[in-house]
Amino acid sequence: MKYNRTIDIIKGLAILFVIVIHSFTNKTLLSFGGPFYIQQAVPLFLIITGYNHTMSYERKGIESLAVLYQPNLLFKKLKRILLPALVAYLFQIIIAPFIGREANVFFYLFGRGGYGGFFVSIMIQIVFFLPFLFYLAKKNHHLMLVLSFTFNLIFEFASDTFGLPSFIYRLLFFRYLFAISLGIWYYFVQKDKKSLQLITVGALLSIPYLVLVHYFNYEVPLFSFNTAWKGQDPLTFFYPLLLFHLGLIYLPKIKWNMLYEGLAQLGKKSYHIFIVQMVYFWISASFIDKHEELFLVNLVVCIIIGIGYYHLEDIYLKYRSKKTLSR
Repeated sequence: MKYNRTIDIIKGLAILFVIVIHSFTNKTLLSFGGPFYIQQAVPLFLIITGYNHTMSYERKGIESLAVLYQPNLLFKKLKRILLPALVAYLFQIIIAPFIGREANVFFYLFGRGGYGGFFVSIMIQIVFFLPFLFYLAKKNHHLMLVLSFTFNLIFEFASDTFGLPSFIYRLLFFRYLFAISLGIWYYFVQKDKKSLQLITVGALLSIPYLVLVHYFNYEVPLFSFNTAWKGQDPLTFFYPLLLFHLGLIYLPKIKWNMLYEGLAQLGKKSYHIFIVQMVYFWISASFIDKHEELFLVNLVVCIIIGIGYYHLEDIYLKYRSKKTLSR
């Protein structure tokens, strides 16, 4: 299957949502319906990750675990994640003493390297777990989804019951297991009417649940309710999947213009922008506390530096590639 550029547009919107989340207070986000689109940014990214990896495996005809877990393939994926993050972490360690912030090895192991610092840890774990999920999906994608939902739900209940520390919970891939599995599953069922009906029903059931959780502080014994990721659990992940599905269907029908091209470019560079905003808000938190009037400044700075960071890494990788070939 040919890569769908609409995916980059959705990723572009999602990275803008991340900057919005870190610019505004929760009260403000609630006032303009944030839980229904803005605060779905991370689940959307992870659904897309599952979908894109599956599309890549299918395009290459990869099916066996031996091939899926080839060291060179895993290392290539890890390098894409770690190189931008490690450079950012080194920068933080250097400037930390000058702005009175904490920064050390353990600081990063616990995903505290900035706003959304947990995301890097989750992406690393995905490199190792997603191939196995894809392998299960090739055997029976419906069963894979049921098992993922069940395990994710048990993980939430167990984390709440046994009082798992939030700094550990935030780092674990398992809290988003069902979202990633939905991305894999959706690849196989995206033209199946019954499965699409299931997505719609699941998403519609998520809406009143999100209203109760975010606007009425409704509580059930799920760990996510006592965290900053309130309501981001397996009971809601059909909703961002529906957003992704609708985006793939309807965004291409809108006339292509500079705005869409811009969003597509942001989508391609979304991980680097994510890393930059992580460091940016970590630094700015030393001087200001979510001044919402600075939103446009936050947006412009994170996007411009993020794009520049992407191109700097691209130049470096091309240089390394030429140097390797010349040996």
